[in-house]
Amino acid sequence: MKGLAESNNGFYFLAGRREIIATRLDRYRPAEKKFRIARKAAWWLRRLPFLKMIAVCNNAGYNNAAPSSDIDFFIIIRQGRLYLTRLLVTLAVSLLGRRRHGKKIADRVCLSFYIADRHLNLADIALKPEDIYLVYWFATLAPIYDQGAYQEFLAANAWLKDYLPNFYPAALTGRRKIEDDFLIKFGRNFKEKILAGIFGDGLERLAKLLQLNKMKKHPSFAGNDFKVVISDSRLKFHENDRRREYLAAWEERLGRLGIS
Repeated sequence: MKGLAESNNGFYFLAGRREIIATRLDRYRPAEKKFRIARKAAWWLRRLPFLKMIAVCNNAGYNNAAPSSDIDFFIIIRQGRLYLTRLLVTLAVSLLGRRRHGKKIADRVCLSFYIADRHLNLADIALKPEDIYLVYWFATLAPIYDQGAYQEFLAANAWLKDYLPNFYPAALTGRRKIEDDFLIKFGRNFKEKILAGIFGDGLERLAKLLQLNKMKKHPSFAGNDFKVVISDSRLKFHENDRRREYLAAWEERLGRLGIS
């Protein structure tokens, strides 16, 4: 195995690929801009009831975003209010003028993955026999707003350690995350108490009905490698899910390197 990897200026890479360091450094500045945009959106979204965590994911999450790319959010919501909170999140990001839609992609927020806090284990939507993309997607999540759901999420997905035994949780600096203050907590708790009972149940059913009518055009998760998942605990919309493609490229590269 010796000689397969090299290092330079704190970066590790496969032998002969030193040029990718320059690409990675060039992409840090666009990623920094995207985190500022994400943080501003989270500053507003933290006021919404039942929203437990917002994480930046995919390329922006690990500072490898091209200027033309969007900002992917992964959101955890309290069980039983998934559709209502998703609707509120969508409306809020739209009013901020930052929601990705149509050809408006660069520096826009992509809202395509939500899960409920009682169904945090993602193993059931992983590709079989392995899903290497999901592993690294998980490991590079950057929680910019968190009410404690991130640690619960890690605990529910302890299988990650089987692939990355040296993985350690993300710890963002203050310039990349948003904290709550007393007034924000008070206001959010007040909203949650009002919407926790029968009234909130009715709004959840209405929000679900409205959104399902639009979602009917999407294929269900069955038979499509979990590109689209629609349930009371998961909402995932990745029609261009490339996990199979990435897995094939991963296996091909391992084969060329003689790694089994």
